[in-house]
Amino acid sequence: MNVYDFAHKLARSLSECPEYLDYKKAKDKIKQDPQAEKMLKDLRTKQIEIQALRYSGKPADEATKNLENLYNIICHHSVLKQYLETEERFAVLFADIQNIIMKGIELDMDMNIEDK
Repeated sequence: MNVYDFAHKLARSLSECPEYLDYKKAKDKIKQDPQAEKMLKDLRTKQIEIQALRYSGKPADEATKNLENLYNIICHHSVLKQYLETEERFAVLFADIQNIIMKGIELDMDMNIEDK
């Protein structure tokens, strides 16, 4: 079996795992709720805004406060809360798999170059 076959098998396995299936169900619920969809879009927009501010070296305190306020509101919305929880569980699984692969091929993402 070649590496592409293994990648396809991994993709099929991921698409059938409980973490992904729960995430997909939660995502479908978001799509059926326009208010939840808008709130999620606002959350993502604010997250990107904060990242851009930090990368540019600009203060992000007020934007961070706004994000925290929005997140507190979202935590009381059961559909959004469930979505974010399932998204996090799937993200952890995906990151674990990525780390296993990187360790398996001894890929060092540290990028520390030592002087010889």
